[in-house]
Amino acid sequence: MQDIAKMCGVSVATVSYVLNNKENSRVSEPTKQKILQIANLYTYRYNPYARSLATGEIHNILFFYGEENFSLYKAEILTFINQLSSFLRPYKYNITIAPHNMIAKYNYVDAIITFRVDKDTFMKLGELNFIPLIAIDCHIDDDLFFEINNSFNNIPKDNSLILSFPYKDERTNELLRDGRNVCFINDFESLHAIIKDNNDRLLITINEEMHQYLDALGVNHQYISLNSESKFQAIINSIDLAINREEVDAHQYLID
Repeated sequence: MQDIAKMCGVSVATVSYVLNNKENSRVSEPTKQKILQIANLYTYRYNPYARSLATGEIHNILFFYGEENFSLYKAEILTFINQLSSFLRPYKYNITIAPHNMIAKYNYVDAIITFRVDKDTFMKLGELNFIPLIAIDCHIDDDLFFEINNSFNNIPKDNSLILSFPYKDERTNELLRDGRNVCFINDFESLHAIIKDNNDRLLITINEEMHQYLDALGVNHQYISLNSESKFQAIINSIDLAINREEVDAHQYLID
């Protein structure tokens, strides 16, 4: 930073404000651009891990997702990651992604969020990592951990047919099935067969990627999103409470 400051004719503090994206630093836009251009020219790279060691503030969240081979389901996971990342951005959290087969000890993260894993996998992560773990779409029933699940109360219990990707947590599958006609979709072949056999029935999907695929096919259906703002707000609340080690009575969020 001293080298960049000398080349730009500014103070080291000014360079620090710009490279760390500090707000209200009162640095003019031309000066910001000059600093960033020189930094890029000399291949300066922001190192969040070095900063974490220096400040003790990490602001990194590990996102751990369940194994899935169906391409539409994989796309659904990516969609959720994008939505979560956008929601976390104002809170200064970064997302690091870990694939399903990387059950390991993770350093330099504040917390681990699991998405649609089974309880056994969640507990294996908990045995290796002594940091907050937060389960999304999985019932843990242990007050050591926060969990965020959908109640499915907005999903009708009538003659309609619900199309959904299966959850890894069987209890979640049971809650969705309760009083409803549900088909869990694992591949394109079964999806097309169901569409063909139920062309006179109302089809409802709760997955955005399946909704977009049905739209592209011209299939008449209804889409009910489960990824509401209240669900993402519950995730933020869980992260804040868990990281700050605040004692609360309820660790379970059930989203309508």
